[in-house]
Amino acid sequence: MPRLAANLGFLYQEWPFEERFAAAAADGFKGVEYPVPYAHEPAWLAGQLRAHGLQQVLFNAPAGGASRDAVRRAWEGGWRGTASLPGEQAAFRYGIDLALEYAQALDCPQIHVMSGINPGGSDRDRLLWLHNLAWAAERAAQQHVSLLIEAINHTDMPGYWLHTQQQAHAALIEIGHPGLGMQLDFYHCQMTEGDALAQLRHYWPGGLVRHTQIAGAPGRHEPDHGSLQWRELLAFLDAAGYQGWLGLEYRPRQGTRAGLGWLRQ
Repeated sequence: MPRLAANLGFLYQEWPFEERFAAAAADGFKGVEYPVPYAHEPAWLAGQLRAHGLQQVLFNAPAGGASRDAVRRAWEGGWRGTASLPGEQAAFRYGIDLALEYAQALDCPQIHVMSGINPGGSDRDRLLWLHNLAWAAERAAQQHVSLLIEAINHTDMPGYWLHTQQQAHAALIEIGHPGLGMQLDFYHCQMTEGDALAQLRHYWPGGLVRHTQIAGAPGRHEPDHGSLQWRELLAFLDAAGYQGWLGLEYRPRQGTRAGLGWLRQ
């Protein structure tokens, strides 16, 4: 079984966010991830991690905004990253620097960089996306932090720029920066490509899969609900010697703790 990280943006909705660290630790988790830390000061988040013996595994760079206030409003305002968006380079660079500030405070080794809602994107936008990712990867490498990109399905996030594993892999090969890797979310992969296990087998040899996440598909509930071959996926990761984390990024059907039974299977 890979190392498991509780995604506090999805799990433990029964508790306020401030109490989810303790809840995850009580259930035996050693790692946590969540999409947006920016509503809280990094020192407070770091204190929660220390108090409960948790490792910060991953969080997202800001979804948008070129100031702290704008960053805090961005997700609710519909922003989902700026890397591929013309005219947003200042916000993108501000967001990367802010994310790196949090990564240093939280001792977090990797950050997910969202690509943005860009349904009518052009070849020029693709070049901008690649340029921004290359700049950000070099910036992050100076602080020994890795950056990840993730393909997100268009059912959950219509118009998202990066939506297939092929698109992600091609970009990583083209940029060629060792500090940039793939965040392979089995739920999004299953929703888009239809066979997450086949995609994992195909892309694993390239060495670019650095982080994984899981949820049942469709529905985004516990992995044992739906068509996802979750046992085979976990067995593959074990056999391949995967050293990363598996983020539990799903919506519990009847409460977080009641839904953890799939792990005992």
